[in-house]
Amino acid sequence: MPSDVERTADSAAAATDFGESAPAVVAIAGVVDGPIDVDTCVAAVENEHAGAVVTFAGVVRDHDEGRGVTWLRYSEHPTADAVLRAVTADVAAAHPGTTVAALHRVGDLAIGDVALACAVASAHRAEAFAACAALVDEIKARVPIWKEQGFVDGSTEWVASLG
Repeated sequence: MPSDVERTADSAAAATDFGESAPAVVAIAGVVDGPIDVDTCVAAVENEHAGAVVTFAGVVRDHDEGRGVTWLRYSEHPTADAVLRAVTADVAAAHPGTTVAALHRVGDLAIGDVALACAVASAHRAEAFAACAALVDEIKARVPIWKEQGFVDGSTEWVASLG
């Protein structure tokens, strides 16, 4: 796990009755400036009560709106880490019985790098899928991180990850 990411709970020990009435748990959440992977999030949420683990990897692709992309740079507002933690807690609270993890990378990324990694564990797949989808949508809507992308023609463009 990246060293600057706070592990907020031990997901396996957080609830002894991990049914639908169990509290939600945020296992890890943070904005980091080094490589991330989905396996880190999976390891954080896996537990003996979970019958489903759903993941998401936002990967840097080589195109955007018909233009070839060669690189990305993510920049964060000073509150981005705190907002990501709050978003993760909000999504977890809205989905009782889940264990949730999310990491967003900032800095320079290459094609194929993971920019956003999320995992959600729950007793049943429907809740894990719903919570993971909500987590990704809320991170993109609320966390103040912006993307600059470089194109094959040498031009660049800033894109807000918000909204």
